[in-house]
Formats: sequence, structure tokens, C-alpha cells
Amino acid sequence: MGTQDEATFGLIPIIMRGWARRGSHPIVKINHKNDCVNVFGARSSKSFVYFFRKKKRQKQFIEFLKKLRRRWGRYLLFVDSAKAHGGAKVRAYLKKNRKTIQIEYFPKCSPEENPTEQCWKPGRNALANRVIPSLNAAKYHLRKTFDNTKVMPKMFHYLRD
Repeated sequence: MGTQDEATFGLIPIIMRGWARRGSHPIVKINHKNDCVNVFGARSSKSFVYFFRKKKRQKQFIEFLKKLRRRWGRYLLFVDSAKAHGGAKVRAYLKKNRKTIQIEYFPKCSPEENPTEQCWKPGRNALANRVIPSLNAAKYHLRKTFDNTKVMPKMFHYLRD
């Protein structure tokens, strides 16, 4: 059993609080490229699986479902009501794999119920207050964060396997 969500991370910096000398005027350098990468993520009580893609569409969501199937085998996945989660291609894939994959939907407009939403905060913190020169550099920092179990938030107890 797990939950799934997507997030977008870009090269335009995330400005967060920081320390500076009193009276100084800190300067923030930024990268003006508006490139971004989307991350599909799924959370179970034991692991966090993520997947980088340029787009968030049905095709990429199905690729992610296949990755989860290889990793988790048979599973129940809770997802939000994003467009990529409910098209004809997704329904056909789920019908074809109904013995191994089951999807349930969170109520609309309820991100607070999805524990995967909390996994994006450490990723945003990893990119905050930095000049990220390329998408590969952003992915590097995100991988380091997502693979570090100490940084990732604890899973809610009601979704234990």
C-alpha cells in the first residue's frame, strides 16, 4: 500500500530564510532559465520511490506505475485527481493489470491527506538559496535528499503495510 504524488522543481531559485549580518544587504544570484523537471513519487511505510520526467502526462504516469510494479509487486496506490491519473490510457493499463495494481483516489482538494506531499519539502530545502546551473545539478541534489532516509519525513502510521 502506498500514496503517490508529483512535484515540479526548476532552476529558478527558491528563496528561504537565511542568516546575514545586521545592516547588510544580501544579494541573491539567480539562474534565469525557466527549465524544470517533474518528479513522480510514491511512498509506502518502508520506502520512497521517485522518477524524473520532463512531462506529467498519462504516458509518464503509466511508466511510473510499471516501475512501482517491478519494485513493490502487487500494490494498492492512493493518488490525487490529477489529469494524468485518470485518462483512457491509464484506465486501459489498470484494467489489463487489475490483479496486481489497484488505484484509489483521495478526495478532491485535499493535499493534506497525502503523505507523499510532505516528501517534497526536503527537496525544496535542498535547492533553496542556491544557484543551480543545470537540471542535472538539480537532479543530483534531489537524489541525495530523496535517498537520505534521515531527512525524509516519517510515514503516517495509518498506512502501514
